[in-house]
Amino acid sequence: MIRISDFFLPALLCLLLSFCQVETPQAEEGVLLVGDSWAQGIWMTGLLDVALAEAGFPEITAIGESCALGGTRAEQWKKPEYRKKITDALALSPSVDMVHLIIGGNDLLKLIRNTHVFEKWTEARREKEWDRIGADIQDLVEFCLSFDQVKVVGLASYDYLNSETAQKAFTALGQEMNFGGMSQEEVNACMIALEKRKKEIADELEGCVYIHNLGLLQHHFDEPPGLPQPGIPPDYEPFPGGDATKAMPDAAFHKVSFGGQEFAGDGIHPGEEAHLIMLKNAMAYCYVPYLEKMRRKTM
Repeated sequence: MIRISDFFLPALLCLLLSFCQVETPQAEEGVLLVGDSWAQGIWMTGLLDVALAEAGFPEITAIGESCALGGTRAEQWKKPEYRKKITDALALSPSVDMVHLIIGGNDLLKLIRNTHVFEKWTEARREKEWDRIGADIQDLVEFCLSFDQVKVVGLASYDYLNSETAQKAFTALGQEMNFGGMSQEEVNACMIALEKRKKEIADELEGCVYIHNLGLLQHHFDEPPGLPQPGIPPDYEPFPGGDATKAMPDAAFHKVSFGGQEFAGDGIHPGEEAHLIMLKNAMAYCYVPYLEKMRRKTM
Protein backbone atom coordinates (compact mmCIF):
# COMPACT_ATOMS: atom_id res chain seq x y z
CA MET A 1 0.00 0.00 0.00
CA ILE A 2 1.39 3.43 -0.93
CA ARG A 3 1.66 5.65 2.18
CA ILE A 4 1.92 9.42 2.28
CA SER A 5 5.16 8.99 4.23
CA ASP A 6 6.63 7.10 1.26
CA PHE A 7 6.38 10.24 -0.85
CA PHE A 8 7.83 12.66 1.68
CA LEU A 9 10.56 10.56 3.35
CA PRO A 10 13.21 11.12 0.63
CA ALA A 11 12.58 14.89 0.61
CA LEU A 12 12.70 14.96 4.42
CA LEU A 13 15.97 13.03 4.36
CA CYS A 14 17.47 15.63 2.02
CA LEU A 15 16.35 18.39 4.37
CA LEU A 16 17.89 16.71 7.41
CA LEU A 17 21.12 16.09 5.54
CA SER A 18 21.31 19.74 4.58
CA PHE A 19 21.26 20.78 8.25
CA CYS A 20 24.15 18.42 8.94
CA GLN A 21 26.37 20.00 6.31
CA VAL A 22 28.96 22.55 7.33
CA GLU A 23 29.43 25.45 4.96
CA THR A 24 27.43 23.72 2.28
CA PRO A 25 27.22 25.82 -0.90
CA GLN A 26 23.88 27.48 -1.43
CA ALA A 27 21.57 25.19 -3.36
CA GLU A 28 21.02 26.13 -6.99
CA GLU A 29 18.49 24.77 -9.45
CA GLY A 30 20.37 22.81 -12.07
CA VAL A 31 18.13 20.11 -13.56
CA LEU A 32 14.70 20.31 -15.19
CA LEU A 33 12.59 17.15 -15.08
CA VAL A 34 10.45 16.72 -18.17
CA GLY A 35 8.14 13.86 -19.06
CA ASP A 36 5.38 11.55 -17.94
CA SER A 37 4.36 9.76 -14.73
CA TRP A 38 7.82 8.27 -14.24
CA ALA A 39 9.25 11.81 -14.24
CA GLN A 40 6.38 13.03 -12.06
CA GLY A 41 7.01 10.27 -9.52
CA ILE A 42 10.65 11.32 -9.26
CA TRP A 43 9.65 14.97 -8.85
CA MET A 44 6.98 14.34 -6.20
CA THR A 45 9.35 12.28 -4.04
CA GLY A 46 12.40 14.53 -4.42
CA LEU A 47 14.44 11.56 -5.60
CA LEU A 48 16.57 13.44 -8.11
CA ASP A 49 17.74 15.74 -5.31
CA VAL A 50 18.58 12.64 -3.24
CA ALA A 51 20.56 11.13 -6.13
CA LEU A 52 22.44 14.39 -6.71
CA ALA A 53 23.33 14.67 -3.02
CA GLU A 54 24.48 11.04 -2.82
CA ALA A 55 26.62 11.58 -5.92
CA GLY A 56 28.38 14.47 -4.17
CA PHE A 57 26.40 17.42 -5.52
CA PRO A 58 24.04 18.55 -2.71
CA GLU A 59 24.27 22.11 -3.99
CA ILE A 60 22.35 21.20 -7.16
CA THR A 61 18.59 20.72 -7.08
CA ALA A 62 15.91 19.75 -9.59
CA ILE A 63 12.69 21.42 -10.67
CA GLY A 64 9.77 19.73 -12.38
CA GLU A 65 6.42 20.91 -11.13
CA SER A 66 5.29 22.27 -14.49
CA CYS A 67 7.04 19.82 -16.82
CA ALA A 68 6.87 16.39 -15.12
CA LEU A 69 3.30 15.57 -16.04
CA GLY A 70 1.78 12.12 -15.66
CA GLY A 71 0.02 10.74 -18.70
CA THR A 72 1.79 12.92 -21.24
CA ARG A 73 3.04 11.57 -24.55
CA ALA A 74 5.90 12.69 -26.76
CA GLU A 75 3.42 13.73 -29.43
CA GLN A 76 1.74 16.11 -26.96
CA TRP A 77 5.00 17.91 -26.22
CA LYS A 78 5.00 19.16 -29.82
CA LYS A 79 2.02 21.40 -29.02
CA PRO A 80 2.69 25.10 -28.29
CA GLU A 81 1.08 24.95 -24.85
CA TYR A 82 3.45 22.17 -23.79
CA ARG A 83 6.51 23.79 -25.35
CA LYS A 84 5.64 26.93 -23.38
CA LYS A 85 5.88 24.97 -20.13
CA ILE A 86 9.53 24.19 -20.90
CA THR A 87 10.26 27.70 -22.12
CA ASP A 88 8.74 29.27 -19.01
CA ALA A 89 10.46 26.85 -16.62
CA LEU A 90 13.88 27.56 -18.12
CA ALA A 91 13.26 31.32 -18.13
CA LEU A 92 12.32 31.22 -14.44
CA SER A 93 15.41 29.12 -13.61
CA PRO A 94 18.35 30.45 -15.65
CA SER A 95 20.80 28.31 -13.64
CA VAL A 96 19.28 25.10 -15.06
CA ASP A 97 21.64 23.62 -17.63
CA MET A 98 20.48 19.96 -17.66
CA VAL A 99 17.23 18.26 -18.63
CA HIS A 100 16.28 14.79 -17.38
CA LEU A 101 13.75 13.51 -19.90
CA ILE A 102 11.54 10.43 -19.52
CA ILE A 103 9.03 10.13 -22.36
CA GLY A 104 7.59 7.77 -24.95
CA GLY A 105 6.06 5.17 -22.66
CA ASN A 106 2.51 6.45 -22.97
CA ASP A 107 2.87 6.73 -26.75
CA LEU A 108 3.82 3.05 -26.76
CA LEU A 109 1.11 1.96 -24.31
CA LYS A 110 -1.53 3.77 -26.35
CA LEU A 111 -0.67 1.39 -29.21
CA ILE A 112 -0.08 -1.90 -27.40
CA ARG A 113 -2.20 -1.89 -24.25
CA ASN A 114 -4.98 -3.89 -25.91
CA THR A 115 -3.45 -4.87 -29.25
CA HIS A 116 -1.30 -7.86 -30.15
CA VAL A 117 0.89 -5.95 -32.56
CA PHE A 118 2.73 -9.09 -33.68
CA GLU A 119 -0.52 -10.63 -34.88
CA LYS A 120 -2.53 -7.60 -35.96
CA TRP A 121 0.23 -5.56 -37.59
CA THR A 122 2.82 -6.27 -40.26
CA GLU A 123 6.47 -5.76 -39.46
CA ALA A 124 6.42 -2.68 -41.69
CA ARG A 125 3.52 -1.23 -39.70
CA ARG A 126 5.31 -1.83 -36.41
CA GLU A 127 8.50 -0.20 -37.63
CA LYS A 128 6.53 2.79 -38.89
CA GLU A 129 4.81 3.26 -35.52
CA TRP A 130 8.04 2.94 -33.52
CA ASP A 131 9.76 5.38 -35.91
CA ARG A 132 6.95 7.88 -35.44
CA ILE A 133 7.34 7.83 -31.67
CA GLY A 134 11.09 8.13 -32.07
CA ALA A 135 10.69 11.16 -34.32
CA ASP A 136 8.45 12.88 -31.77
CA ILE A 137 11.00 12.20 -29.01
CA GLN A 138 13.86 13.51 -31.15
CA ASP A 139 11.85 16.64 -31.87
CA LEU A 140 11.44 17.21 -28.12
CA VAL A 141 15.13 16.61 -27.39
CA GLU A 142 16.12 19.05 -30.12
CA PHE A 143 13.72 21.63 -28.68
CA CYS A 144 15.32 21.32 -25.24
CA LEU A 145 18.81 21.61 -26.72
CA SER A 146 17.78 24.71 -28.69
CA PHE A 147 18.04 26.75 -25.48
CA ASP A 148 21.54 28.13 -24.98
CA GLN A 149 21.41 27.40 -21.24
CA VAL A 150 20.76 23.67 -21.77
CA LYS A 151 24.04 21.80 -22.17
CA VAL A 152 22.91 18.22 -21.48
CA VAL A 153 19.70 16.29 -22.08
CA GLY A 154 19.64 12.93 -20.33
CA LEU A 155 17.26 10.74 -22.31
CA ALA A 156 16.33 8.11 -19.76
CA SER A 157 15.03 4.70 -20.69
CA TYR A 158 12.30 2.76 -18.98
CA ASP A 159 12.79 -0.72 -17.64
CA TYR A 160 10.69 -3.71 -18.64
CA LEU A 161 7.06 -3.52 -17.55
CA ASN A 162 5.27 -6.38 -15.81
CA SER A 163 2.45 -7.25 -18.19
CA GLU A 164 0.80 -9.89 -15.98
CA THR A 165 0.65 -7.62 -12.94
CA ALA A 166 -0.55 -4.71 -15.07
CA GLN A 167 -3.36 -6.76 -16.55
CA LYS A 168 -4.58 -7.90 -13.13
CA ALA A 169 -4.30 -4.50 -11.46
CA PHE A 170 -5.93 -2.48 -14.23
CA THR A 171 -8.74 -5.02 -14.54
CA ALA A 172 -9.45 -4.48 -10.84
CA LEU A 173 -9.63 -0.76 -11.60
CA GLY A 174 -12.15 -1.40 -14.37
CA GLN A 175 -9.67 -0.59 -17.13
CA GLU A 176 -8.43 -2.78 -19.97
CA MET A 177 -4.71 -3.50 -20.16
CA ASN A 178 -4.44 -6.96 -21.71
CA PHE A 179 -1.80 -6.26 -24.38
CA GLY A 180 -3.95 -8.21 -26.84
CA GLY A 181 -2.68 -11.44 -25.33
CA MET A 182 1.00 -10.72 -26.01
CA SER A 183 3.55 -12.59 -23.93
CA GLN A 184 5.94 -10.76 -21.61
CA GLU A 185 8.68 -11.33 -24.17
CA GLU A 186 6.57 -9.69 -26.89
CA VAL A 187 5.72 -6.72 -24.68
CA ASN A 188 9.42 -6.40 -23.89
CA ALA A 189 10.22 -6.48 -27.62
CA CYS A 190 8.03 -3.41 -28.11
CA MET A 191 9.82 -1.61 -25.27
CA ILE A 192 13.21 -2.58 -26.70
CA ALA A 193 12.20 -1.18 -30.10
CA LEU A 194 11.30 2.13 -28.46
CA GLU A 195 14.52 2.29 -26.46
CA LYS A 196 16.64 1.39 -29.48
CA ARG A 197 15.34 4.51 -31.17
CA LYS A 198 16.01 6.63 -28.09
CA LYS A 199 19.59 5.36 -27.94
CA GLU A 200 20.02 6.21 -31.64
CA ILE A 201 18.73 9.74 -30.96
CA ALA A 202 21.39 10.23 -28.28
CA ASP A 203 24.06 8.83 -30.60
CA GLU A 204 23.07 11.37 -33.24
CA LEU A 205 22.56 14.53 -31.19
CA GLU A 206 25.44 16.33 -29.51
CA GLY A 207 24.50 17.19 -25.95
CA CYS A 208 22.12 14.24 -25.57
CA VAL A 209 23.12 11.19 -23.53
CA TYR A 210 21.16 7.95 -23.30
CA ILE A 211 20.56 6.44 -19.85
CA HIS A 212 20.19 2.67 -20.23
CA ASN A 213 17.88 1.06 -17.64
CA LEU A 214 16.56 -2.00 -19.50
CA GLY A 215 17.17 -4.93 -17.16
CA LEU A 216 18.69 -2.77 -14.41
CA LEU A 217 16.06 -3.73 -11.85
CA GLN A 218 16.37 -7.42 -12.66
CA HIS A 219 20.10 -7.03 -12.04
CA HIS A 220 19.66 -5.06 -8.81
CA PHE A 221 17.07 -7.35 -7.24
CA ASP A 222 18.85 -10.44 -8.64
CA GLU A 223 15.67 -11.71 -10.31
CA PRO A 224 16.35 -13.72 -12.40
CA PRO A 225 19.65 -14.45 -10.60
CA GLY A 226 23.08 -13.68 -11.96
CA LEU A 227 22.27 -11.11 -14.65
CA PRO A 228 24.95 -8.50 -15.39
CA GLN A 229 24.33 -4.78 -15.26
CA PRO A 230 22.95 -3.32 -18.51
CA GLY A 231 25.53 -1.78 -20.79
CA ILE A 232 26.87 1.68 -20.00
CA PRO A 233 28.18 4.45 -22.28
CA PRO A 234 29.74 4.59 -24.73
CA ASP A 235 28.95 1.20 -26.26
CA TYR A 236 25.98 0.18 -24.04
CA GLU A 237 26.80 -3.53 -24.29
CA PRO A 238 24.81 -5.55 -23.45
CA PHE A 239 21.83 -3.83 -25.02
CA PRO A 240 19.18 -4.53 -24.04
CA GLY A 241 20.19 -5.56 -20.57
CA GLY A 242 18.66 -8.23 -18.38
CA ASP A 243 16.54 -11.14 -19.51
CA ALA A 244 14.35 -9.83 -22.33
CA THR A 245 11.84 -12.64 -21.77
CA LYS A 246 11.15 -11.64 -18.16
CA ALA A 247 9.32 -8.80 -16.40
CA MET A 248 10.41 -6.09 -14.01
CA PRO A 249 10.58 -7.86 -10.61
CA ASP A 250 7.72 -7.46 -8.15
CA ALA A 251 10.25 -6.03 -5.67
CA ALA A 252 10.58 -2.95 -7.90
CA PHE A 253 6.97 -1.93 -7.22
CA HIS A 254 4.97 -0.66 -4.26
CA LYS A 255 2.22 -3.00 -3.16
CA VAL A 256 -1.18 -1.53 -3.96
CA SER A 257 -4.78 -2.49 -3.19
CA PHE A 258 -7.64 -2.19 -5.66
CA GLY A 259 -11.17 -3.48 -5.17
CA GLY A 260 -10.27 -5.36 -2.01
CA GLN A 261 -7.36 -7.14 -3.71
CA GLU A 262 -3.65 -6.61 -3.08
CA PHE A 263 -1.17 -6.53 -5.95
CA ALA A 264 2.62 -6.35 -6.11
CA GLY A 265 2.16 -3.05 -7.94
CA ASP A 266 0.39 -1.81 -11.03
CA GLY A 267 2.98 -3.36 -13.35
CA ILE A 268 3.81 0.02 -14.91
CA HIS A 269 5.09 2.41 -12.24
CA PRO A 270 8.12 1.42 -10.14
CA GLY A 271 8.45 2.48 -6.50
CA GLU A 272 10.85 4.97 -4.96
CA GLU A 273 13.65 2.47 -4.37
CA ALA A 274 13.56 1.40 -8.02
CA HIS A 275 13.51 4.98 -9.28
CA LEU A 276 16.49 5.83 -7.08
CA ILE A 277 18.41 2.85 -8.45
CA MET A 278 17.83 4.16 -11.99
CA LEU A 279 18.79 7.70 -11.00
CA LYS A 280 22.02 6.47 -9.42
CA ASN A 281 22.73 4.72 -12.72
CA ALA A 282 22.18 8.04 -14.50
CA MET A 283 24.48 9.86 -12.09
CA ALA A 284 27.32 7.36 -12.21
CA TYR A 285 27.58 6.96 -15.96
CA CYS A 286 26.01 10.05 -17.52
CA TYR A 287 25.76 13.08 -15.27
CA VAL A 288 28.69 13.02 -12.83
CA PRO A 289 31.35 13.46 -15.55
CA TYR A 290 29.58 16.62 -16.75
CA LEU A 291 28.93 17.91 -13.22
CA GLU A 292 32.55 17.39 -12.18
CA LYS A 293 33.70 19.25 -15.27
CA MET A 294 31.42 22.18 -14.41
CA ARG A 295 32.58 22.16 -10.79
CA ARG A 296 36.24 22.37 -11.86
CA LYS A 297 35.44 25.39 -14.01
CA THR A 298 34.04 27.26 -11.00
CA MET A 299 36.96 26.46 -8.67
